[in-house]
Amino acid sequence: MSSSLDIGRRNAIPIIYTSGTHYEVGFDVILLGHTEDALGELLNYVYIVSARIHDKPRGRQATLDENFTALCYAGHLPGFCMGYNHHGLTFSINVICPRKVLAAKTPRHFLCRALLSAKTIGGAHDILRDEGTGSAHGFSVNMVFMHQDGDYLFENVEIGPAENCNESPLSIVTLSLGEHLLHTNKYLRLTNITEEDGKCMESSNLRHARASQFPAPKNCHDLLELLSDTEDSTFPFFREGSEKDPTKTVALGVFDLVKKTWTIWMRNPRTADPLLEIPLLFTWST
Repeated sequence: MSSSLDIGRRNAIPIIYTSGTHYEVGFDVILLGHTEDALGELLNYVYIVSARIHDKPRGRQATLDENFTALCYAGHLPGFCMGYNHHGLTFSINVICPRKVLAAKTPRHFLCRALLSAKTIGGAHDILRDEGTGSAHGFSVNMVFMHQDGDYLFENVEIGPAENCNESPLSIVTLSLGEHLLHTNKYLRLTNITEEDGKCMESSNLRHARASQFPAPKNCHDLLELLSDTEDSTFPFFREGSEKDPTKTVALGVFDLVKKTWTIWMRNPRTADPLLEIPLLFTWST
């Protein structure tokens, strides 16, 4: 009998173009790296969606025009993994598992999809806060907002379930010049929210412990050394699946905001070249 551990990695990612009315920081280094982990059965079932949407203003955000590119799973809304839009926003998502998931609140998939429409950092905060309803679940966003003049803002935002309130609790930290931040699948600041005990928490704790053994990253090579690390045989950064943990890293992405590129690997960067590199096409148009 075969299992997800036997699935080989392919050498291509489908790129889907749609158009219609439907639906790390230093003086010369601005990097956002992300490992996208999922059950082994989802290996090779990720896609890059490049979308341009024109529509009449509708919905809570009254979105009129959208232009974004995102890595996503088959059957999932774009925005739940990593991506960017033409307004200068680049982001990646870390799932967090609170013990209580709320009914009659906004699913995180919807908030992540809406985030692809954000025109400003304040607009991104408004989407995540979701005033009037709030999030049903927990997640974290690493995001960089690039301005046309070359200035930027790098933030991590933790989002909690909107329990006994009508908007998502947010914890926002802004990175200053020369700083770096590692965020996995647990809360670092919204620690009053009770989380599930299990593999999500265990793997997060072990990855943070392993990262503490690395020097602060100063360039893309340093960042990849961490994200491709396999020292921990059970919960490494780049995961190949095991009997205890069937999770696999289905993609590793690095956004270089200086070079304005997005590079993606589907195999470990220590032994493989990138699968593709695409430009970040910011237009900053309304």
